[in-house]
Amino acid sequence: MGVTRTEREWLELVATLFAEPLVDMPVDRIGPMLMTTFETAGVTFSEVEPESLRHRWWDGGLGALAPDLAQWSVHRADREHPLLRFYLATGLWTPRQVADVPDTFQDRWTADGGRALANDCSAAQQLALPLRATAAMSRSFVLGRQDPWGPGELAFAERLWRLLSGLEKQVSALAAVTGGQGVSAAEIPLTPREQAVLGLLAQGLTAGTIARRLGISPRTVQKHLERCYLKLGVTDRLSAVLRAQALGLV
Repeated sequence: MGVTRTEREWLELVATLFAEPLVDMPVDRIGPMLMTTFETAGVTFSEVEPESLRHRWWDGGLGALAPDLAQWSVHRADREHPLLRFYLATGLWTPRQVADVPDTFQDRWTADGGRALANDCSAAQQLALPLRATAAMSRSFVLGRQDPWGPGELAFAERLWRLLSGLEKQVSALAAVTGGQGVSAAEIPLTPREQAVLGLLAQGLTAGTIARRLGISPRTVQKHLERCYLKLGVTDRLSAVLRAQALGLV
């Protein structure tokens, strides 16, 4: 099965982002690409907390009423938007478009003019990619356009959602352990031997070859790698190499 150009571009972007010591979700690198990939009139990234609702917008053709739509989203979406009402009622925080939300969650959106406003902004159909949902916060991308998403697009959106959800978890975890300050190479306490093993791994050498090069056993190489993974906050060789390269360790 071949990989399309779009899929390859997304894989390259997400791999790059995973390798960076990010403490904030890189929404400005993701939002515009979502807009291009799914040919939308606009994309928003929302963070919903008990006392606030914040948005970041990318306008790809929302028109003159875009400010009105943004205002509606900030002040009324938490009570009236059908996708958010559906998520809060069901707890099913997975990709979903408005067209697939039961009518019982769309009555307020229709009655107060939210649907008509979205339609006037060429965003009558909306697709949510919820990345995090807890009792205290939810974070999600919402894409808007006029036509519903087809089965193939929804399948791709779900695969992409899994990647972005994993990235969001890594970003949140790193922010938690670093107090939101991120890390530098100087703060990764690799021993000289661990750095040597990591450097050879970055050259594409196997554990057996690394062991022969350094005159140690393959088991010892594995132990060094396990400690490198722990210190770098990763779980596999590729991620370790990418993270080390991003930090300038190799």
